[in-house]
Amino acid sequence: MTVEGAGQDYLTRQVGALLEAIREEGPVGEGRRSFRLAGHLAAEGGFHLGDILAATAHLLAVHAWNNGYLAAAEVLTRRMREFGAESVELVQHLVRLETGSEQGWLPLEDREALIDYARRVQRPDIEQRAQAIAPLLPDVSDPESPDRMASES
Repeated sequence: MTVEGAGQDYLTRQVGALLEAIREEGPVGEGRRSFRLAGHLAAEGGFHLGDILAATAHLLAVHAWNNGYLAAAEVLTRRMREFGAESVELVQHLVRLETGSEQGWLPLEDREALIDYARRVQRPDIEQRAQAIAPLLPDVSDPESPDRMASES
């Protein structure tokens, strides 16, 4: 294993530890352990601190929301915004990217916004992944067949 590969394995384990902390803290916790791990991940992995803290706050808010703790989700969403508009924008686009990648399609407008964002912030990795997602065209109601939808226009 190369030194770079070992470093990536370490970061993968750190991300896994962060996700586990989010699950363990539960939907109403303040996220102290999660935010502490996120800070370490930012320092050790070369991530922008605001980006990783905003992503952590977002994941905690989603966890709270999904478990019916709406007030906690609101507090965590406000906290996410404290980490800066650019970090919040990145998190929103990454959520869109992961959703599109998982389901295999995105509404055309969302896909184009994602590609525009990637170009604006010079993130060819995000642009390449976004271009691989099939667009769901307006007024087409069959998201199970995105390839057919794109060819119908």
